[in-house]
Amino acid sequence: MDPLTIGMFAVLVLMVVFMFRNNRKQKEAREKLQSSIVKGANVMMTSGVYGTITSVNTDDNEVVVETTPGTKIRFHLQAVASVVEKKDPAEVKEAKPARAAQSAPAKTSSSK
Repeated sequence: MDPLTIGMFAVLVLMVVFMFRNNRKQKEAREKLQSSIVKGANVMMTSGVYGTITSVNTDDNEVVVETTPGTKIRFHLQAVASVVEKKDPAEVKEAKPARAAQSAPAKTSSSK
């Protein structure tokens, strides 16, 4: 066998190994997300809607999310994009960048 064939075969083997490895990582991430979907969890849906889970029905793959007080929306269980942790208000204040001092407009000189 020539070196080019051996190299191509090695690249193919590496691609297959990385595909299986990536698939396993994605599966673990999905399982971790599914286990963290419980009543009372703050979530973000794939559509960008934020809310709090009020009920989970794993038999029907359905989750009910309260977006605002009194407004409940039913979603498919797989529509949950992530579980969002609430931030402490003190941390939010520290994270905001300080505004730069606003300078007065520059004076322009007119020449005659």
